[in-house]
Amino acid sequence: MRKTTTLILGLLAVTFSGALSVQPAAAKTKTKEPTEKKAFTTQERATIKGYRQQVKGISNSTKGMYTQKPSLKKSFKPGKLSQKYINATVKSVNFYRQMYGLNTIKANPQWNEDAQYGAATLAAANDGLAHDLAGIKRPRYVSKAAWNRGADATGYSNISEGVVKPYDNVLNYLVDSGQSDYVPGHREWLLGNTIEIGVGQAGIYNDLKVFEGGAKCRAFDPKDGLAKEVAYPKAGVFPVNAVQGGVWSLSYSIGTGEKASKPVVKVTDNTTHKKIKVTHVTNYNDETGYGWFKTSISYQPKLSKVKVNHAYTVKISGLGNHADVNYQTKLFKLSK
Repeated sequence: MRKTTTLILGLLAVTFSGALSVQPAAAKTKTKEPTEKKAFTTQERATIKGYRQQVKGISNSTKGMYTQKPSLKKSFKPGKLSQKYINATVKSVNFYRQMYGLNTIKANPQWNEDAQYGAATLAAANDGLAHDLAGIKRPRYVSKAAWNRGADATGYSNISEGVVKPYDNVLNYLVDSGQSDYVPGHREWLLGNTIEIGVGQAGIYNDLKVFEGGAKCRAFDPKDGLAKEVAYPKAGVFPVNAVQGGVWSLSYSIGTGEKASKPVVKVTDNTTHKKIKVTHVTNYNDETGYGWFKTSISYQPKLSKVKVNHAYTVKISGLGNHADVNYQTKLFKLSK
């Protein structure tokens, strides 16, 4: 997402003598932000401490990330990631899944190989991102067979550019900022009804294989239960780092296939006792949606109002196929 810098300029005013002078801007009183100790209860701080201890145990290093380094110029070899890097990615996904009480996932060795082809073909072309490599020109030194394998992998994957570290990649998909349709599909694949992933990284390109179509699909069978409901951020304490810059969402499955109507979403900052402006309220319905969720509700609270150590009440009504939602989330800083 492009950063916007805002310049605050003093206003030019005409004086009675006809000369121009600069009038100083009125001084603003800065509101003191709450400390973590003041913002959270003793029990909440204990939960936060536990999360911080868990995340410290997840590697975010790129040292020794390859057992076979990719060749991406003049000749093509997809390379192979180290088990340490793959494990760090899986642990990062499971860290957030466990916050919601979801099943843990594993890396599928075949999917790892597929995802590595996806990441490496994207990196060899170095022409941005596209599922199925659509619209991207194949470099001459990449064989058609390798290119087709990369195209197949990217069609079943979360793909990204610009992030290399394993935990950071997962966090990037969860925040899911910059989507033109404001639907957090990358997030929903990681928190949805799945049991395994494939991990690929080549240069600054990442491929995280999250499903496979047709008879090869190994996500949970609907007979074993639908995707569990996920409100993002969750009720209770939640890392501010995982929501800043991205949309908030409510993802759930329903048995009837009935579509949700466009809901009314209200977000209140309980710390300042002020309502937060909410834009881009979106509802996406699909029988086989992202993460196998059938309904995805997303909305954007004003970015500058999403703050650490603040508590928010989220109210979502008028869904049509779901009862009204009303919960509180409290955001804390989780450094990695």
